Amino acid sequence: MAQIPSQNCTFCSKLAALYCYDCQQFLCTQCQKNIHDIVAVCRDHHVGDIHKAGNRIYKPVPVCDAHNKEFLYFCGKCDCLTCKECITSSHNCHITKEINKIADIRRQDVNQIINKLKMKVEEIKETLKTIDESHSFQIQSDCDSYIETVEKTSQEIYQIIDRNNLISITTASDFRAKRRTRSKKKTCFLSTTY
Repeated sequence: MAQIPSQNCTFCSKLAALYCYDCQQFLCTQCQKNIHDIVAVCRDHHVGDIHKAGNRIYKPVPVCDAHNKEFLYFCGKCDCLTCKECITSSHNCHITKEINKIADIRRQDVNQIINKLKMKVEEIKETLKTIDESHSFQIQSDCDSYIETVEKTSQEIYQIIDRNNLISITTASDFRAKRRTRSKKKTCFLSTTY
C-alpha cells in the first residue's frame, strides 16, 4: 500500500479518513455523515477511503486558465477543453460535447487504430516468415550448389595433378629405361670389343 501524507478534513480540520472524488475534498467520517451527505447534490458523490486509494487521490484536476474552473466540455470548433463559463463566453455558439463522451469516441478511435496496427504487425510477421523461409531455402540451395561446384573443381584439380604426376613419372621411367638400354648397349659393346 502506498504511503500518503496525512490530510485534514476540509470542514473541521480533524484528521481526514475519506476523500470525495467529485468535490475533491478530504473528509472525516463525522463531517461526511453530518455535512457532506446531507447536501442533495453531494449524495451520489463517490467517496473513498484515503488509505485504500493511496496516491491515486492526488491526481491534479486540469482547470481552465481563464476561469480556474474544472474542464467539463470539449469545443469541436476550437479543438480544446472548456469549463462551464467558457461555453457562455469565448466558446458561445460553438458545438461542444461532454469530455466523457469525446473521450469514449477517442478511445474507440484509438482501439480501432490499435486493431489495425495489430493486423499490420501480423501481416508483417507473415511476410517476414515467408521471406525468411524463401531466403533460407535459397541460401541452402546456393550453399549446396557452391559445395557441389567446389567438390567438382577439386576433383578436376586432383585429376590434373594425377595426370601431371603420371606424365612426370612416365617421363622419368622412360628416361631411366632409355639410360639402362644405352648403358647395356655400351657395356655389351665394351665387353665384345675387349
